[in-house]
Amino acid sequence: MHLRNYIRPVFIFVVPRPGMLFLQLLECLVHLHFSGSSSTVISESSSHMDLDGSEQDPEVKEYSPVCVGREDDIKKSKRMTAVVHDREVVIFYHKGEYHGMDIRCYHSGGPLHLGEIEEFDGRPCIVCPWHKYKITLATGEGLYQSINPRDPSAKPEWCSKGVKQRIHTVTVNNGNIYVTLSKEPFKCDSDFYATGDFKVIQSSF
Repeated sequence: MHLRNYIRPVFIFVVPRPGMLFLQLLECLVHLHFSGSSSTVISESSSHMDLDGSEQDPEVKEYSPVCVGREDDIKKSKRMTAVVHDREVVIFYHKGEYHGMDIRCYHSGGPLHLGEIEEFDGRPCIVCPWHKYKITLATGEGLYQSINPRDPSAKPEWCSKGVKQRIHTVTVNNGNIYVTLSKEPFKCDSDFYATGDFKVIQSSF
């Protein structure tokens, strides 16, 4: 008698540990067995899904461009205000360029859309109507004049406090003005006044 007649195949079944995904799959199978309805198993790490099955990223939506008005209108008025993803901004049109920033001044929340544009040290700035703080249109820096106390005869110089006002991107497409909120991770002083408690705009474009 051959040895192979005494050898029987041995099958080893490995049962996975009852992790979260395994338990969800088991629950789904039981549900299908008793109800006959369809179901979807979603893992804990899945992203939020729209009703049509497409993935929606809240951060992408928050920083998507928003149409705030027409190019012809802002060229006449030189400025406009808008609410972009629940954040109030002001857009200036100055010497052929568009500039967007938070509508409230970083210092005390003054309404920048009511201020005047002036140049200091060759840099266009919006001057807050409340306390005359100077903010550069291009970068959001706060400017101030400094003097050397050891040399009273020295001429005052314009210096920067650093970026104080959050700047937003303004683009033009087919005659429409679009604003994209800043994604810069650093904290600006004007962020404090960008909350709902300090809103000044009653309606958006």
